[in-house]
Amino acid sequence: MLRRRGVARTRPWAVRIAQAACERGSGIAAGGYAPAKKSPAIVLELEAGVWAGVGCWAGRGERWTRFTVPIAYDLRYNTAVRPALGANQVSRAAVLAVAGARAGYAEHATGRHCRPTNERLAADTGLSVRTVQRADAALRLLGVATEVLRGRQRTRAERLASWRVGDRGRGWASVWALHDDAALARAITALSPHPEGSLSKNSLSCSSPLTTSRRPTGAGRRGAKRRASPDSGGTGLAAAWRRDPHAPPWARRHSVHAWAGVLAAPAAHGWVPQDLDALIADWAGVHGWVPDNPHTAIGLLGAMLAWHGDPAVRPAAAEMAREAAELAAARARMAEQFAERERAAAARAAGQAALTGSGRAAALRAAAEAHTRALTRRTSAAAADTARLDAAVRAARGLPPAP
Repeated sequence: MLRRRGVARTRPWAVRIAQAACERGSGIAAGGYAPAKKSPAIVLELEAGVWAGVGCWAGRGERWTRFTVPIAYDLRYNTAVRPALGANQVSRAAVLAVAGARAGYAEHATGRHCRPTNERLAADTGLSVRTVQRADAALRLLGVATEVLRGRQRTRAERLASWRVGDRGRGWASVWALHDDAALARAITALSPHPEGSLSKNSLSCSSPLTTSRRPTGAGRRGAKRRASPDSGGTGLAAAWRRDPHAPPWARRHSVHAWAGVLAAPAAHGWVPQDLDALIADWAGVHGWVPDNPHTAIGLLGAMLAWHGDPAVRPAAAEMAREAAELAAARARMAEQFAERERAAAARAAGQAALTGSGRAAALRAAAEAHTRALTRRTSAAAADTARLDAAVRAARGLPPAP
């Protein structure tokens, strides 16, 4: 996954102040006047869809700090966090202190947009920056916080823009989302079940007989029926489609349970996220466009499914079959290449074995014997020629033959 970087934006009021300072001939950075503002002059905006799949906290920051984080630490630290941190362990008190400080910088309703610096958290909690970093890692491993954007240094253009509006910052702090965890919520519910009724309501009085029933009786007095649970197949298809990077942004506007009803029939026929993307592409090709922000996203997808017709015909079946065939062909080519390499290696090994075999040794011995015989023959011929020449020279000089 690509690392998110965000886009630096200058506040409109900061731009107006910088322009006025330039007209007066003195910039903010050179000593110009800048009114006090609660919001920074330049901020780092996040990309669209950065909060997709990231939950919110329930019960606001106080419940998250006093119940969610402590229970998560007690349940998961020894099993999930301690092995991952290794030598960088962090105490329960430090984690709770950092969690309380972070909760003060998050959105009150959702727990998102929490972006204080480590130095700020260290000053608020009295801990070291390294302890704050270990506590952040523990919160992430406990499943109660998510770092949606990693902190980074500002680029040259961002630093120049910051300097023009009087901001001396050199980096951007990480952006966090503080949230609950579904499994942890179930564990909390199991640990502290809500009692049915209260003592004051269940207490008996002298004016009411013991045989009195509190439940409604008679026809039409049975109360509301239990709501049917969402379709499991539609829920699974909706969850996979919302995670698909090719899905439109409005697919993440609704929860998986909201999408489950309209996606129940396609899920029953084996649809996958690629089929939904292909259906939207077909609709855009026929009707000319698809709204970027439809008024009712579920209704729009329902209209597309009704326009498509038979759900047994998957829109992306042919394309997925072609991709599967191409993948099978590529794997076959790779298998043939591996087999050819193995055959070449076997032939090379056989050749190397032949160099040290008994046949080669016999051939080398035969060649050596032939070479020896040839040398002996040439030596004998040379000796005979030398003796003949010596006898002729002695005869010419009148000397007796050599003994």
